[in-house]
This record gives sequence, C-alpha cells and structure tokens, in this order.
Amino acid sequence: MNDVFLVFGYGVPKDILKDENYNFYLKMVFNKIYDFVVKNNIEKPIIIFCGGETDVLKPYKRNEADEMIKFFTTLINERPFLKSLTRNWLFISEKDSLSTLENLINSKKIVIKRKIKKANFYVFCEQTRERRIKVLAKKIFDKNYNFLVVPIDFDVSANRYLPIDYLAKKESAELKHSLWALQSPENLKKHHKVFEEKFEYFRKVGHKAHVNAVKEWWDQKLKELKN
Repeated sequence: MNDVFLVFGYGVPKDILKDENYNFYLKMVFNKIYDFVVKNNIEKPIIIFCGGETDVLKPYKRNEADEMIKFFTTLINERPFLKSLTRNWLFISEKDSLSTLENLINSKKIVIKRKIKKANFYVFCEQTRERRIKVLAKKIFDKNYNFLVVPIDFDVSANRYLPIDYLAKKESAELKHSLWALQSPENLKKHHKVFEEKFEYFRKVGHKAHVNAVKEWWDQKLKELKN
C-alpha cells in the first residue's frame, strides 16, 4: 500500500520563506508528515504539492507547488539532521491546478500515471475546506483509496476572521459549483475559467491589496457560483 501526502497551496507570496501564513502552514505540515511517516513505518512517502501559476507579481510565472517544494527543501537543507530522515521522501510538483477541485483531479492523474492502484491519502488543507474536500474526494477517487483530511488553521489574515456565516456561505457555494463542474468536461472548463478570472482580478488589484481583494472577489462571484 502506497502512502501519498497532498499539500494544497494557497497563493504565491512575495517570499514564501518569510511569509507568516505559509511558514506556519508548511512547518505544521512538515511535522505532521514526519509523524505519520515515523508512526506508520512509511518507507517511501510520496508528497504531491498542489497549486498552479497563481502569482500576482510580475512576470506571473511562479506556481504554488514549486514554491512549497522550495520551502520544504530549504527547511531540510538548513537542518542537516533532517537530511537522513527525509532521504526517501519523494516530492512531486502538481502545478496545473487553480482550485481545490483541480488539486484533487490532477493529483489523481499523477497517481494513475504512476500506476498506483491502492493508497492511503493524507490531505493537508486550510481548515475551512475540510468538509468540501471530503465530499469531493469521495466523488473523484474510488474505494481503493483511503482518505484522511488534515485541516490546518494557519491563516491570520483578515479573511480568517470574517463572519462564520459568510465563510459557511462561501464554502457551500464553492462545493455546489465544484459538484456541478464534475458533471461534464465542459463544466470543468468553465470552472477553470472562473479561477483564471479570479487571479486576473487579483493581479489587477495588486499584491498590497490582495487580502481585501479576496473578499471583494467572493462578494462578486458568490451568486454566480451557486448556478
């Protein structure tokens, strides 16, 4: 049985090595992966970092997956004692996704390409996405794949402290839209287009106004995502 860890990205910061949210998130993820590996005697963990070109800084070429791998690699290199402990860890970059739904779909493609027919999946995500990911994973993967979603409450930006009912409304709308997207290839293309528009909007607004732009974008799109 293979053990696969999915690490979902959340944007591309100016400097991932110094970004407060990403430092908290990825260090927590690293330690949890380490604990799972040690406690379950996992010999060759496969770690898929998920996230595409969501960079809001010119020339808009960086992607979440490679940035997160850079963080993990730096963390290990700065702590020589970790090199022997992680020598069998395999890092894979999944850099085509612009959404949570696409993270799961494209991770499945990687697993199929590697001919992995059975696996235990450990999915690391921002805590408000937990239920949505559980629902979507059941729709996308068959019963040969076991899922454990590990939510991390790492965000300390203003968006973390929006009203609970607003966050619930956002999650409900995005889940509904994702389930709609799974109904056909054409719907999936439209889903991808929505998120392309999202990051185009963020780039127009600019990096400094990004936190406010997230809520502004959701205010505009919430009704549309309900279909």
